[in-house]
Amino acid sequence: MKNRGFTLIELLIVVAIIAILAAIAVPNFLEAQMRSKVSRAKADMRSTATAIEAYAVENRHYPSIRAPNYNSPDGDGFLDGPSCFNPGELGISSRFIWLTTPVAFITSAFRDPFINPAVKYAYRYDGTILPTYDTYDYVDAFTLSPGGALDGHRGGAACSGAQWSLVSAGPDRMNCYGGGQSDYALACKEQGCDYDPTNGTVSTGDIVRIGGGPGPMWTLLPAWDRIQNKKNF
Repeated sequence: MKNRGFTLIELLIVVAIIAILAAIAVPNFLEAQMRSKVSRAKADMRSTATAIEAYAVENRHYPSIRAPNYNSPDGDGFLDGPSCFNPGELGISSRFIWLTTPVAFITSAFRDPFINPAVKYAYRYDGTILPTYDTYDYVDAFTLSPGGALDGHRGGAACSGAQWSLVSAGPDRMNCYGGGQSDYALACKEQGCDYDPTNGTVSTGDIVRIGGGPGPMWTLLPAWDRIQNKKNF
């Protein structure tokens, strides 16, 4: 008796069935993966927010945007210290050292799941790499106010109108500072809106958490005022 193999038609049918199943499964898998990252980012930010408030109870002020081991000159003077994730490089993750030592309000800084470890940093609104932004962006209003460590004039304008803010780059991988302040570039302000999965699992917007109540306002306004639920552009 002759051994009978598969005909070309049969093989093509099998390949077509596999392709159809893959076309259904892969997008669902990628969407589930993205939803998982959103959930993780929100959980990280919730834990960090608890640590920030515990720090404030202990120290009677919120942790400063200026890292305790700062050595990075930028537009605000000296701000960031060595990255917690990228040895030998600077990173905004150094701002969370206030929460890990000498009192461990959290055991370590969280890494934003939307930052590609191979790239190391988030992207700007124009798609270029945003140096030092190696995790969630933390900003406090007092440090950026007159009399604060940076003696600035932004205050709550840099924190969505609040005393402090945490920002994740979100699924578009662009950290737009939650929209930033009213003198930022229009593209940055537009892309710093709140991420909303109903616009598509991968859509424009940052994942933002604020706290501490209304922050002080000086010469600038927040592009997205999340205290008053309005935009200022």
